[in-house]
Amino acid sequence: MKIFLDETEFLLYIPDKQTWKGAIIMRITIMQPPYPGKGEAPDVLNWQIQQLKNLVPGTTDLVIFPENANCTGYTDLDHMKSLIRNEGAVFVEEMRKTARRVNCTIMSGLENIGPDGIMRNQLTVFPPDGEEFSPYTKVHLVEPELAKGIEPGSGATSFEYKGLRYGAAICFDSYFPELFAEYAKQRIDLMIVVSHQRQERPEILEFLNQARAFDCGCTLLRSAPAMKNPDVGGKSMVISPEGKILADAGGVPGVLTCEIDPKARFMRAASYGEPDRIGDYREVLLVSRAHVDK
Repeated sequence: MKIFLDETEFLLYIPDKQTWKGAIIMRITIMQPPYPGKGEAPDVLNWQIQQLKNLVPGTTDLVIFPENANCTGYTDLDHMKSLIRNEGAVFVEEMRKTARRVNCTIMSGLENIGPDGIMRNQLTVFPPDGEEFSPYTKVHLVEPELAKGIEPGSGATSFEYKGLRYGAAICFDSYFPELFAEYAKQRIDLMIVVSHQRQERPEILEFLNQARAFDCGCTLLRSAPAMKNPDVGGKSMVISPEGKILADAGGVPGVLTCEIDPKARFMRAASYGEPDRIGDYREVLLVSRAHVDK
């Protein structure tokens, strides 16, 4: 179903009621902002602020923005820092206000400058009832990030929040399956992927994130910007534990909404000749890995 509101395309996925009988329903909103051309970064930050203002209390539980959401479209290090401290700071304050107003959680990829002056590419969480925190720092930095002095994270760091265990990955992290295998060991409930991938082909983004959902054995939620060329980038998605794409924003700017069961798991088919041996796919893998690691 597609709903058009204020010239923004909203894509809505409604789960099959029979399949989801008795499930915990969580309402997800994933932002896919336009990627700015030269001089357009303030316009995109204003677009993001407007989407926050459009949110109505009681309509969503979790909102997700892409990587670098407070400095999208930066041209160099000085421009990045200027955006972070000015227009980006206004956007961050709007996320704080919206989380409280709408009574929802907002997760966003941000370039954060710490009290020590060091920049870190992080997932930051804005609760409706407390202070924001940044539980994950991007591990696999690309060369331009390292040249800017951005400090990498140390590994897969899951976090407990409101009764669920989350994992996170940022952009280039998605190419490293060992990160997601570690999250599987930590038995995460939801995988959050925020990205700034602007050159990758859509079919690769689909395959990559379907595999990562399967690797960590839970639902994967991805947010990324839409490019002016819809044949690259974009592809904000909701992917089930078995790798099925439940909702897909494609290559155009918009807001993706979806209802999920955050505790959904892929149940492995019974072994041949053993009809009673059906199990949680992730748990089966962990048992097998334990034998290999001895």
